[in-house]
Amino acid sequence: MRPHIVPPGEGERFGNVEFLARTKNTPRFNVGWIDIAAGRELEQHVHADEDDAFLITEGELTFTFGDETYVAGPGTFVLIPPGLPHGFANCGDVPVRMLNIHAPGGFDNRVEAS
Repeated sequence: MRPHIVPPGEGERFGNVEFLARTKNTPRFNVGWIDIAAGRELEQHVHADEDDAFLITEGELTFTFGDETYVAGPGTFVLIPPGLPHGFANCGDVPVRMLNIHAPGGFDNRVEAS
């Protein structure tokens, strides 16, 4: 066994996601940086069997959970349990950067295939 070490900026990138830990590294979770451009929106969707967690590090992201919204700024942690519809939008004029964790792994394979 060996540690998996990723220096800054050297993760595997697919679009706006830079994966730091993929399913091939551990089946337990995926970790990645996600950059959301100003004005970008991701419609509500559901992960039936995955926890989806976000830590906002830069900018401000508006999450939607059904009819509910929450504005998350730097330092905010959001954990979305399996089965909960969710989406988000960058309504600001600066990019958002967030650390994203999906558990168990598998999210990375879907992103790579798209």
